[in-house]
Amino acid sequence: MRRRVPFIEQMEDAECGIACMAMVLAYYRCSVSLHEIRERFGLSRGGSSLLQLISIGSGYSMKSKGFKADFDQLQGLPLPAIAHWEEKHFVVIERIGKRSVTIVDPSFGRKRIPRKEAESLYSGYILCLAPEESLERRKGKNKWSFFVKLALQQPKWLLYILIVSLVLQSFGLVAPQLTAYIADHLLLDSSQDKMSIIGVALLSLFIFYELFSMLRGWFLAKLQSAMDMLMMETFIGKLFRLPYSFFESRTGGELLFRTNANVYIRQILSNRMVSIIIDFILLVSYAALMLTTSAALGSMVIGVGVGIFTILIVTTMITQQFASREITQQSRTQSFLAECIYGITDIKLLGAEKQLYGSWARLFRDQLSTTQKRSIWISLLDSFSSGIQFILPLLLLWTGSRAVVQGTITLGGLLGFNALAAAFMIPIVSLGSAYTQLLSVGSYLQRIHDVVEAKAEQEEGHEEITELKGEIMMNNVSYRYSAFSSDVLQNVNLSIKRGEKLAIVGPSGSGKSTLAKLLLGLYRSTEGEILYDGQSIGQLEFSSLRRCIGAVLQETKLFQRTVEDNIRMLDESIPLERVVEAAKMASIHDDILKLPLGYATIVSENGASLSGGQRQRLLLARALVNQPQVLLLDEATSALDNLSQTEIDSALSAMNCTRIIIAHRLSTVINADRIIVMKEGRIVETGMHHQLLAQKGLYYQLYTGEENKEHEIAI
Repeated sequence: MRRRVPFIEQMEDAECGIACMAMVLAYYRCSVSLHEIRERFGLSRGGSSLLQLISIGSGYSMKSKGFKADFDQLQGLPLPAIAHWEEKHFVVIERIGKRSVTIVDPSFGRKRIPRKEAESLYSGYILCLAPEESLERRKGKNKWSFFVKLALQQPKWLLYILIVSLVLQSFGLVAPQLTAYIADHLLLDSSQDKMSIIGVALLSLFIFYELFSMLRGWFLAKLQSAMDMLMMETFIGKLFRLPYSFFESRTGGELLFRTNANVYIRQILSNRMVSIIIDFILLVSYAALMLTTSAALGSMVIGVGVGIFTILIVTTMITQQFASREITQQSRTQSFLAECIYGITDIKLLGAEKQLYGSWARLFRDQLSTTQKRSIWISLLDSFSSGIQFILPLLLLWTGSRAVVQGTITLGGLLGFNALAAAFMIPIVSLGSAYTQLLSVGSYLQRIHDVVEAKAEQEEGHEEITELKGEIMMNNVSYRYSAFSSDVLQNVNLSIKRGEKLAIVGPSGSGKSTLAKLLLGLYRSTEGEILYDGQSIGQLEFSSLRRCIGAVLQETKLFQRTVEDNIRMLDESIPLERVVEAAKMASIHDDILKLPLGYATIVSENGASLSGGQRQRLLLARALVNQPQVLLLDEATSALDNLSQTEIDSALSAMNCTRIIIAHRLSTVINADRIIVMKEGRIVETGMHHQLLAQKGLYYQLYTGEENKEHEIAI
């Protein structure tokens, strides 16, 4: 029987190529995570090309051959193969039949589509892969290990729940015995004393059952609360330690979806982990009791139970596919809605409400359609198992009545056996349902593992610093986004003196902002090194380094907190006096006092209630509040008028710190101690304003072009 290609879901749009490669490798029993491929080869922002996939395949000892071919020519090629799809996507072709084609789409899952539809979607390029002898067989990591370890850190609550659950389930063993006793003795012997004793016993049974049920609920709540705290602390703690590049390639909506997925996984884990153990113990106990009571009837019930369980397990694959598609579509819908909410200003400006609403509605309808199909499928399975559970007692009565007539079993024994058989079916269905849930949660686990397995920005043990002198060196620094992309920065050599005001200018896309992020450790240089006060940036603890640097980047945001909290970033050790001092230096203090509650005024999300200039000055105050020895500003004052610009520049000059100013508006940097001009990732000119003008190079062109534009506007 031909093996199926394991489905590995892409975590972002640009990952379809490497996800397909991971699926083909897994097919040949070499399990490789997307995280490993990203770490080893990098991932360009636009995704992977066929040539890059060939290089990745070769890196894992796969013979790879990519070529152009008509769809009819694919029939004789070795499968699985990676195909270019819809001119923008990669999928794995698993099987080509006369009328249908089976593909595994990394964004959706396994699909069987008509051959004509496949021909129209196929873009004409195919990548055939075959394992070399040196291909290393590797088993995949257990997705559940992370969560099971966390659950096992709460052994006390798990043990309590297990003991109480066993006691509760033991009542299920008592019920059939009571049924048999009542039928055989009380119905034939109308002794009031026995009736009273049984009544008291039933009442006691009920009271103890309720007490143990409440106790189990209390223990379960304690376990769930402890697991929630541990899981979320671990997950969010890891999320905050991840590198900046991780967040660049993933949407906020998708990461929120993954965070919420922890709660769902915890529910499955805390509820099912104990119940699986209990259900298994009960199955053995019930089976032994039934066989002891009546071997023939017991064998029949066990056979029916095994049949139901087998059907539930066999149909789980279909259930898992529905669940995987539903989770993928939920994630897409939520991510799209989050993007719309974050970008509502642009949507309003463009008058694009109807178009965006239509796109959301289509995504949501697709999600609902999959949810409906899954619900119908589960209803069919439930109706099947409930139908068996309904007819089984009647079949037992019909079959067992002959045994009662023959005297091999009493009427009470038959009724008790009937209750026992009904109880036996409950853990059978529960185990089948648990198996289905554990498999269907796989898509959630994959999304969580994308965070858990990702390499932290920095390991422990780096030197923590409390201050900088402000001397910075860049020696032959180059940077590229992935192993397959070209250099964004090339052989940058730069020496910045303590207290110097350095301006970085150049046309858009010249690498200015990338250089700033390298200086902050947000990106790691591909080649060369960056030194702060003679120490390599790789030896320093990034968080402490950044606390010594006041930075405002183009992506810097305001939070929906008070003005004071936005400036000091919730650092309670910073007194209000320092907050006010920073605000005065940023020329925002007077504006803050005019707000309804002054420094206690809540800023709307991303400062929507403030003007562009006020937002920039508030962000500048945040950069200044720690009294940094290095100040790095990337277009931090682009929205300010010349007067405000001059006031702030005078205040910053008095700080006597090293300043790195990135600007498009060259009139704001003419008084810099030194100006470097960048083009296509290289430093092409350096000098003071008048020196660069005299050279009549790129800086001269940029400056005169800006002057001419301002002159035209003035006219």
